[in-house]
Amino acid sequence: MSEKKRSAAFMLFKAWVFFRVPEYATITTYASQEHGLFLPEDPKKRQALLLNMKPIYLHPSEAAEYLATGGALDVHDPHDGIKVYGWIMEHLADWLNYLENPTLIYREVPIEGLRQFNVLASKLFPVANRYGYFKKPTATMADCVQSLFGQVRLESKLHRFNDTIMKRIEYAYRARGGR
Repeated sequence: MSEKKRSAAFMLFKAWVFFRVPEYATITTYASQEHGLFLPEDPKKRQALLLNMKPIYLHPSEAAEYLATGGALDVHDPHDGIKVYGWIMEHLADWLNYLENPTLIYREVPIEGLRQFNVLASKLFPVANRYGYFKKPTATMADCVQSLFGQVRLESKLHRFNDTIMKRIEYAYRARGGR
């Protein structure tokens, strides 16, 4: 059975990823109103309880919405962080392609959602960078020949591509009359 490749948008809204959130964030509104949130008097114990992270499954879109509210969030498995970062990059690139290339089909641009995904990508960038999302520069034949005449420094660009794409999306969105 051949595996069908899903789009980045599908994966961002339908795939389950293991994230870690503070345990108090998993308490429902009803439970917090009914029973309250009891914290000890000692500030160190209170801080430890509030920062106790609990692993839960979330869609990346839900994680982006939660992160936009100011909540603490961490990815449980670094390899999942690499996948989610890649999906966000592909999704932002698709929207940038739509905005920069004219089409006959007009769609409303979900700019707030794209901004939320950009914040999530910024949060996941250190994980993706540390665990190999960006390839290390390889030595080419020109570099090898040049090394015979002096020292060669292999360049690697370590900037956040999601910020660059988001700036271009914002520019194209404003050019179309968005705010």
